[in-house]
Amino acid sequence: MRGKYFARHPLISLKAKSIRIRSTLFPPSRELKVDWAAMSASEQRTFFAMNGFLVISEAISSQELREIHREIDAVGLAGLTADIWGVRSFAPLIENKKTLSALRNIFGDELRFFKGAYTDSPPRGPVGSRSTRTGFHVDYGVGESDQDFRNSCASWINVGYYLTDLTPENSPLWIVPGSNRDYSIVPCSDMEHMDKDSRMVLAKAGDAMMFHCMTVHAGGYNVSKDARRAVYLSYRPAWARPVRSVPEWPEEFIESAPPERKRLLLHLNEGIAPRPKDS
Repeated sequence: MRGKYFARHPLISLKAKSIRIRSTLFPPSRELKVDWAAMSASEQRTFFAMNGFLVISEAISSQELREIHREIDAVGLAGLTADIWGVRSFAPLIENKKTLSALRNIFGDELRFFKGAYTDSPPRGPVGSRSTRTGFHVDYGVGESDQDFRNSCASWINVGYYLTDLTPENSPLWIVPGSNRDYSIVPCSDMEHMDKDSRMVLAKAGDAMMFHCMTVHAGGYNVSKDARRAVYLSYRPAWARPVRSVPEWPEEFIESAPPERKRLLLHLNEGIAPRPKDS
């Protein structure tokens, strides 16, 4: 499935906030260390409810990772793009068993998959320095100014599959735990005052990071010698329809999907009740 990427990635859309924070260094002591693999389903659900994010360890096997990297290289995928389905290994991630189980544990059985994008982060040096970051932001509502309403769903989750290790030097993810429960947060506003509460989360290659659309976060810059690769897939509970019409998945993409994936792809404009026609 090829076409224009009309939903800008959060780190691109919030240009005013996604600026380099040049003066701040992040000591390793701010890394959040959790035994993600040891969590039960109940513990995962509680952790996500309280903190607004969750890591699913080894969601992608080492063999699957090798194949994904091989296909990315063969296709020549680079930069930020939603034209990702030429990498055939990406589509099965939509119904990845580990991630889908956690999503349904949080949102319930009926889910909709509405967006996917790939991004890489090449080294930008100087190698060996401490990574700085983009501006803190939430993902809710990004793209609405472009008449793209997919991120306007009342509640949704971004799932980042990290294809390379995140390190303090290579694109660490900064999260403000519990910010999903701060109802005073205004999307697209200045959130830098929350820096003191942020923690660095270092996912491993093959891990999936899930974070709610109202969880405050920021991406770290890559000052390592290695590139970082990731693919982001977005899900909502079936009831949380967008505020305006959004594109449905192409018919050929749906018809070629196995049953579990097809169930996730259908009815992107439906929710708990029929939505009135746009004026």
